[in-house]
Amino acid sequence: MKSLQNLIRVHKWKLDEKRRELADFAEMREGFLVRLHKLDEELQQEINIADKDPELGFAFASYAAAAKTQRENIHVSIKDLDEKIAALNEEVADCFQELKKYEIALEARMAREKYSRDRTEQMTIDDMAIELYRRKSAPL
Repeated sequence: MKSLQNLIRVHKWKLDEKRRELADFAEMREGFLVRLHKLDEELQQEINIADKDPELGFAFASYAAAAKTQRENIHVSIKDLDEKIAALNEEVADCFQELKKYEIALEARMAREKYSRDRTEQMTIDDMAIELYRRKSAPL
């Protein structure tokens, strides 16, 4: 039983590590989305400024190209993270299934042991009851 408990503890640790890793990737993805949103806001501000001042319109073209490149890079990073997150979700599911397998095995083993103990205890009680009956029934 001790070995199953150790296996359960190890698999819980592995599952927790995978969940932490998954949370880190989700947090990174959220950071990229925030950066993308800020980039869109900055681009809109630059468009408004360029509309007001035609001289700044010439500089806007290079800013827009750089912003487009940044936006594409962020989208590629998000796509990569989504793939990693999907793979980690599968790993988390596998670790969880493995953990459950060992927990169910431990529960079954504990149930068998309890049944065995209860049966032994009941046999002892039955033996005592038979002995008491014999003593009461014995002629004096």
